[in-house]
Amino acid sequence: MMNNDFPNIAKEYKRTIAGRFMLVEGAKLKDKLSGEDFLVTKKMDGIMLVVFVRDGEVSAYTSHGNAVPGKLPCLQELKHIVNQGGISNMTLGAELYATIRDSGRERVCDVAKAIAHQEMHNKLHIAPFDIIDFEGEPCEVTHYKEKWTKLHRWFNAGTLVRQVDATAASGRNEVEKIFNEWVIEGGAEGLVVHSEQPIIYKVKPRHTIDAVVIGYTVGEDAHAEMMRDMLLAVMRPDGILQQFASTGTGLTEDMRREFYAMLQNDKVESEYVETDSRNVAFQMVRPKVVVEISGIDFVTENAAGEPKQNMLLRYDQEQGYSVVMKTSGAVVHSPVFERIRNDKSCNTTDIRIKQLTDLCSFSVKRAVAKESLPNSIRMLRRVFVKQAAGKIMIQKYVVWKTNKESTGVYPAYVLHITDYSSTRQELLKRDIRVSDSKQQIMDMCQEMIDNNVKKVGRKSEYEQISHTVIRICKA
Repeated sequence: MMNNDFPNIAKEYKRTIAGRFMLVEGAKLKDKLSGEDFLVTKKMDGIMLVVFVRDGEVSAYTSHGNAVPGKLPCLQELKHIVNQGGISNMTLGAELYATIRDSGRERVCDVAKAIAHQEMHNKLHIAPFDIIDFEGEPCEVTHYKEKWTKLHRWFNAGTLVRQVDATAASGRNEVEKIFNEWVIEGGAEGLVVHSEQPIIYKVKPRHTIDAVVIGYTVGEDAHAEMMRDMLLAVMRPDGILQQFASTGTGLTEDMRREFYAMLQNDKVESEYVETDSRNVAFQMVRPKVVVEISGIDFVTENAAGEPKQNMLLRYDQEQGYSVVMKTSGAVVHSPVFERIRNDKSCNTTDIRIKQLTDLCSFSVKRAVAKESLPNSIRMLRRVFVKQAAGKIMIQKYVVWKTNKESTGVYPAYVLHITDYSSTRQELLKRDIRVSDSKQQIMDMCQEMIDNNVKKVGRKSEYEQISHTVIRICKA
């Protein structure tokens, strides 16, 4: 029997496929790639989907488990293609992308815009790149090109649905040639390189951005008067700094001495504490020195689809750094120091955040100081405990109203679930749900209690030790 838990299948697929990728810098691909029989596909800058064909009906979910509107022309075309081909059941990995720009390649940020405006729906395309299962059986092959051949046979004649572009390469020199043609000259985001090996190579160019140094750590022993790592930030249009990276790669010992001498007299106070890979706290400094760094990949979420978070900081010449809030942002893979930019300074133009958002899409939300936020109100707290033979199990459900929804940063209602069991290897599990509807969050809470506390006859075995309590809190 086929598993039809579509949201969780989509989430798990993202985690599985992400674990098979190896990120490679384009300039070093000949040193990193192994194998000889390659199939190279073009990386599309869109949103990963898992497309489900079940009894001729088609639905699609993002890697976050969110459903894609079924009436999109691209999904309707995919449905027509599979029905014409006599395919009843199949699961595909695909990329949803939008072609709404007059020039340049597609961008992931355009997808949400195109979905939100009906007149742009015909600008949305689906590029299938993987066959997860076919007619109820996992699609297992010895080389990816076998899957691509099937995708080509089914979708080659599509208009809004067409398999990813691909070409064969018999060695690393040919892959390098394709990289130069598609990425360096053609402006594509990158390549995905498949071989007879289980590893999938994601090949991208190195990008550079300018950022300000806001902190540093020092080395040890003989390197005690050298900078080890620098903490970096870009600036938002409102003048608030967004910390997003740290690096020491690319620095010579002479450079480390130079930076140490340059920064040690610019120390400032900070309520924000960040540490390096040794768990040594960065010494915060005045945001004066602008540097150019490079990175292979700028990402906004992890393999589980959870958003990356950056800290927003406000700098005051007298008080130093104060914390504003955490917000969605980006992290950099393989950051490398390139040079000091003496021609640039700490302002909204020279170190603008748009450098990041041009490379990876995330929302620059309005910053709200935590001191100005209203208190939350706890609406419900229910705790269930079961004890038997020295074992203990606890289920706790807490719902609160944030009173912060007007900021555009916080949801209106939050449900937090704590699940403790002394019989599991992972003793403590936590989960969270959000909503802008009081009725929905309460229904969600009750449904989870029904499923987790009452299932398999456990209701009578659990003792409820607390019920609804409403009070003001700082959540």
